[in-house]
Amino acid sequence: MTTTPLTRTFSKDKYITAGIITFLIFALGLTLGFIIDQHRYNIVEEINMEQEVKYLSLQTQYLYLNSYHSFNNNSCPILSATLKSTVQDLSDSLSEVVSYEEEQKTTDKRRDIIMRRYAIDNLRYLLLAQEGKQKCNLDLVTITYFYSSDCPSCPNQGVILTYFKKIFGEKVLIFPSKLDYRSQEPMIEIAMAQFNITKYPTIIVDNNKYEGVIKKEELQTIICNSIKDSPQCQLNIPNTSLNQTPTSPHDQNSTPAPN
Repeated sequence: MTTTPLTRTFSKDKYITAGIITFLIFALGLTLGFIIDQHRYNIVEEINMEQEVKYLSLQTQYLYLNSYHSFNNNSCPILSATLKSTVQDLSDSLSEVVSYEEEQKTTDKRRDIIMRRYAIDNLRYLLLAQEGKQKCNLDLVTITYFYSSDCPSCPNQGVILTYFKKIFGEKVLIFPSKLDYRSQEPMIEIAMAQFNITKYPTIIVDNNKYEGVIKKEELQTIICNSIKDSPQCQLNIPNTSLNQTPTSPHDQNSTPAPN
């Protein structure tokens, strides 16, 4: 008895349909990815443009008052409030942008450009803060924080700076400068050369340099020597351990600290 071999019939139409569906799904995925990337790019650009406008506004205020020699009791408080608010916004926007870029796994080149941008912004606001302190006699302390990601003791200094930012609030303005980007951004090299930065961490408090990790008690004394009248200077600093979770370096002004 002979058996008839089974034969499979293939539907050409089914394979064509499956191919079309697969292609459409793939194309839809590409389109959604492009739309999402474009949306992310627009958000980052909007934040950068807003920050640029705020800086230009603050700079124009300085130029205007300087041109008319109008730094007085009426204009200086407004200038001071704008400066402090803008520096805080700078840190907040940096945190938002960096967090967004890390979440989207952006390219190293794009992240480097963002960090360079905020390094420059921090130095620009530092210069304005120092000028405002001189001409308006603003009762605040500027701290430039030089640090590096390969510095094992830098996170400890970041924790201490964060502590004092919480204690003194807007009276202490912290301007982080991450030295990892010194080869890409000449302004970081210029700032390092100005203060002869050779050790990390290093902080510059009102143009005075302090190398290594500055402990809480010592930093409180340094800050209070630059502030005319602050009830926080009467606080007893607890001798707590520094074994805490370090604050993110780009967040130095918000909690901070480390733009």
